[in-house]
Formats: sequence, C-alpha cells, structure tokens
Amino acid sequence: MEIREIFVGKTLDFDFCINEGFPIVDWLNAQELGPLFRINLTHYLELMKEFYVNILPSLDVDLYTKVKNREIELDFTTIATILEIPYVGTRAWNQRNWVVDGMFKNKDCERLLFGENTQIFQKMYSRNHSLHHRFLHHPVATHILPKSGGFNEVTHMEAFTMFHIITGQRICVPKLILNHMQAMHARKNARFPYSNSITKILMHFGVNLTGEVHHALRSADKLRKGTLGRMGFKKHKRLGTWVPRDEDSNRVIGEEEEGGEEGGEEVQGEEERTSQVDPALSVNLPSNQFEEILRAIKGLEMGIQTIKRRQKRIERKLVEKGIIGDECITSSSSQEDQANQREEEEGTDDMGHMDGDDEDDHMAD
Repeated sequence: MEIREIFVGKTLDFDFCINEGFPIVDWLNAQELGPLFRINLTHYLELMKEFYVNILPSLDVDLYTKVKNREIELDFTTIATILEIPYVGTRAWNQRNWVVDGMFKNKDCERLLFGENTQIFQKMYSRNHSLHHRFLHHPVATHILPKSGGFNEVTHMEAFTMFHIITGQRICVPKLILNHMQAMHARKNARFPYSNSITKILMHFGVNLTGEVHHALRSADKLRKGTLGRMGFKKHKRLGTWVPRDEDSNRVIGEEEEGGEEGGEEVQGEEERTSQVDPALSVNLPSNQFEEILRAIKGLEMGIQTIKRRQKRIERKLVEKGIIGDECITSSSSQEDQANQREEEEGTDDMGHMDGDDEDDHMAD
C-alpha cells in the first residue's frame, strides 16, 4: 500500500464562537453547513489510506473506491446525505486560477476579504484578513478544502468559497469535497484529508470497523481560543475583544498557556514561517504605529542615559566614602559629565542619600 500521511480532521467549537459573538456561526448556519463542522468521530488511519489508494476512474459516479472489499460509490448527492448538508449552489471548480462562474467577480472577492484598497500580487495571505475572515479561513482549510503546510496562504478556491459563505450565496460544498478528494488522490505526496468525514462514509456503507486501530480527536483538534492565539490574536483584558497581540500588551492572564496546550497539528508549520515570506509582499506599517515605535526607541535611549548618569553619581559617592577607588569610576564623555553636574546642582538626584539607602547598603555589603 502507498505510504502517505493523513490530515487529521478538526471540529469547530460552536459554543466558543457563540459566546464570543463571532459571525462565523451565522455564516455557516445560513449555508446549513453546521453538521459538517460538528463531526467529532474517531478516524481509522489504515482504512483512510485504503479508501484513497483504491480510488478508480468511473463513468457512473463522481468517486468509486473499495474498503475491506466493500464497494463505495459517491456522487455529490450521496455525500450530501451522509454529511447532512445541502447540495445546492455553484459547482464551479478551478485549482490553479480564479473560477469563472456567472456573476462572480474576483475583484469583488478581493475587496471583501482584503479591503477596499487591496493590491493582490502573486499570492494572497490570511494575515491580511480581518479577525473574523481569518478565523473563517481555518475551518474552510480544514473541513471543506483541507490542506497541509499551514494556513498563511489563501488559495483561489478558498477565497472563492469564503466569499460565498460570507455573502450568503449558495455553494455546493459536497461537490467541492469530492473534487478535492480526487485532487489529493492524484497529487503526489499530498496528505489524505477528511478523516472525520471518511469515518462517516465508511459507517454509511457498512464497512466493519470492529477491531480496527482508531484515533480520537484531541483538544488540539478543536478550532477555538488556541487557534486565535496561534493566529496572533489575544483577548483585550479591559475591552473583552480580540485584538492583534502586538497592538496592546494587556492580555488575558493564562491565554498564551492555553493556546500552547492546544498546539497539536493545526499549526502545520506555516504560522511560524510567516517571517520568511518575501518582504516585498509584506504590509507596510501605518504611520501612527511607526511613530509609536520611534517614540519607544527614543524613550529607551533617554532611559539608558539616565541610568548612566545615576551610575556615575553612585560611583562618586562610593569614592567619597572610600569604598572604591577613583580607577573604578566609569569613563564618560564631557557632555555626560556636564549633564551629571547640572542634574546634581538642580537637586534631581532621586536615588536618595547614601546614608539609610537600602540599595546602596546592599552595594556596600
């Protein structure tokens, strides 16, 4: 049997999304896709591989295969029944470029997902999504069009699918799943996807699962708080909203720890590789953030100068008390000496007198 890895299925934590007020719940329910994202079944590694390896061409059905000598014939209506989701809407498919389908315009899709002033070059990246669009991209890339290698890049079919889900336009997800199964079967070294869904398919066709080695989903396989943490978001302690981690340091205590426990396979190596992306495709910092960075750097420089001046004053007082010799005094420029002298004359020495100063007593010890 061909040696191929599998892509472990996920399940969406609807309770978490509802509690946080995320629109993804309404988007999926409007498409009647809730049952697909709630599947929480064990998967059978060897049977999954057998399912894909035995796929054969067929003129009668969309997908034909055998598992444990049991014939499995699937078309999009059958798989819709098994997964309890509708099979209405567009059935357009294109793995490499934008789909050409009726009234769909890729420029409208780009503006919706990436903003009015977006400029899409060669690739689309999820880091340029808003919070809710980026969170939607995860289940699209785990349940509808599963892929390995991470979630940073957004494919044309993923964007096409997200556009229909967000706008409420119908899209035939069962047809997408069957097309993607065929594509992953044909692609060399690709991971086999849909572990949860395939278990449901095997059960529907009466494949005997008794005695087969199986693997249950772990907490890491749930899309929820830890997913947002790995995406670079955190919950603002005072506002109670999710914000980019680098915009505010006021995070909820324990958030990063919980995110770490949910690491699992979901990361798939891509989020960590974000910094390796071509700098020419990176988003420029807004001017206000750039100014804040400059102010922070200036503040650090001033703080370092203040520490140096205080160090000089402490050393001089230690020399006066005979604790250290003159040779121990840190050398400095004449400008620093003048600044020290002015500060001492103005009485701004906030380090306190040597007598009774706990910090200096420790130094003397």
